[in-house]
Amino acid sequence: MSMMKRIGIPILEALSEGACTRTELFERVESRIDLKWETFKRFMGFLRSDGMIKTLPISDEHPHTRIALSDEGLEVVGELLE
Repeated sequence: MSMMKRIGIPILEALSEGACTRTELFERVESRIDLKWETFKRFMGFLRSDGMIKTLPISDEHPHTRIALSDEGLEVVGELLE
C-alpha cells in the first residue's frame, strides 16, 4: 500500500486536473515525486486494470489518446480531497 500512496495517489490527483496524454500526465507528476518513466507506465497499467482510469477516444479536437479518471477514480480522489 505504501507504493500506492507514494506513486498512485499523486498520479490520480494530477489526473484530477483534467484529461491529458500519458506524457502530459507524467510531466505533471514528475514535479511532485521522483519517478522513472518505466515505473510510471507500470502504475498506469495497474490503475487501468483496477478501474481507476479510462482511455478517451481520439477525436478531431484531440488527435492523441488521452486518459481521464473513471467514475471510481473520481470517487477515490474526492475522498482524498475531503
